[in-house]
Amino acid sequence: MKRVREFFYNHGWSYYQVRNLTVAPLCFLLFILATYGFTSITQNQSFSEESPQVIPLSDFGLMDEIVERERSWIDGLGNQRYECILRGVDPDTNYNIRLNINVVDYQEEINPVIGYLREMGISVNQNSFRLKDLKNYLEDMNELDADQWKSEMAYSSLTFDIELSAYGNPNNTIYLLSGNRAVVFRYYDNIEITQDLVDCIVSIYDLDIK
Repeated sequence: MKRVREFFYNHGWSYYQVRNLTVAPLCFLLFILATYGFTSITQNQSFSEESPQVIPLSDFGLMDEIVERERSWIDGLGNQRYECILRGVDPDTNYNIRLNINVVDYQEEINPVIGYLREMGISVNQNSFRLKDLKNYLEDMNELDADQWKSEMAYSSLTFDIELSAYGNPNNTIYLLSGNRAVVFRYYDNIEITQDLVDCIVSIYDLDIK
């Protein structure tokens, strides 16, 4: 199975692309799947029965918290992952707010920059990746102030002034990287990105997700 993991990883596949794979257009890919039983890469994972909630909604100034999903696990590449989906109410507007927090600690053999790009859905070939080409990979992303976000890299999928709705812009996602840890903060409703919120998200760097 290690050969299968290395093959897809070296050819730019991300963890979630593998998990969501339903159709393989190439005969070679079908051959690999049939020969090596590729689905076991994503099925044979270690999920924690009791996952820590890394951050409560009250820290975001929200109330009436509902935890829709919360789990931590080791993915098929050996990375430690954590996911928490929260829903609550903004007391100022009385609107429902939904947040999705993902944290990834990349194992030693994984280049965290490549892993970070793949969290964005960007396909990267590990064998041909060069840091000098990084800007080309990120040309469609919105660059944030890395110092403000206390990160080595900080980007969002949309600028913060774009209105979110079910039509066209269903969510905005903030992608942060520091050391071997990536933090992905996705929100589906219009929220104000204040310094308090920035500090709250950044505090996830210091939390234990195992």
